[in-house]
Amino acid sequence: MTFSITGYDQRTGMMGVAVATRYWAVGARVPYVSAGLAALAVQAYAQPYLGYDTLRLMRERGLSGPEALEQVLAADPGRDWRQVGLVDCHGNCYGYTGSETAPWSGHTVGASSVGAGNMLVGEETVMAMVALFEAHPELDLPERLVAALQAGHAVGGDRRGQQSAAVFVVHREEAPYLDLRVDDHPDAIAELARLVAVTSNDPLVRSARFASGRASPPVEDYLAHKAQLRAQGLA
Repeated sequence: MTFSITGYDQRTGMMGVAVATRYWAVGARVPYVSAGLAALAVQAYAQPYLGYDTLRLMRERGLSGPEALEQVLAADPGRDWRQVGLVDCHGNCYGYTGSETAPWSGHTVGASSVGAGNMLVGEETVMAMVALFEAHPELDLPERLVAALQAGHAVGGDRRGQQSAAVFVVHREEAPYLDLRVDDHPDAIAELARLVAVTSNDPLVRSARFASGRASPPVEDYLAHKAQLRAQGLA
């Protein structure tokens, strides 16, 4: 019922997920992302604790992303209905598609990404996402993920259409680098791409650019940003 691209940026260490589906608010249910650990897209008959428990095992036991996810899946009685794409902070990539997920379903693992989907037109969706992601390492990760999502949609995507889409990216801090959602829109993927483009230089949307840690930014940064908002009629 969903397709996603989970990716790792080898230049910056950023990790993230972009996802779309023909249902409400996919960004609230599929991405599980933690800086310094991993990014997961948990979908199909999604069990959120696949994401939470994988990240917890990595944090508490020092496991790699694939090691932790394999342990969590082994203990899940509903694993045949699950689908997960994962990348971790060391660049490890792992995909899983249960045997009971709705066709067409499957995943493709690239050098630094995992494309996964179920209830799709066909496998060309996951192939196109990974191909585009791997071909464009020069892009900032949010743009790269969303471009891959668009490529998957262009060759088929969810066979029911689209309704919601999201992108979630982390860098070095717990606060997300970018967290954007389109919860109900007839052209959700294009709308997500528009939001990513128009907010690309907004330091409050890409929060890690404005507050990259617990220390407050310098006062001059606040003043400069307030002046910018005033010039736009927003303050």
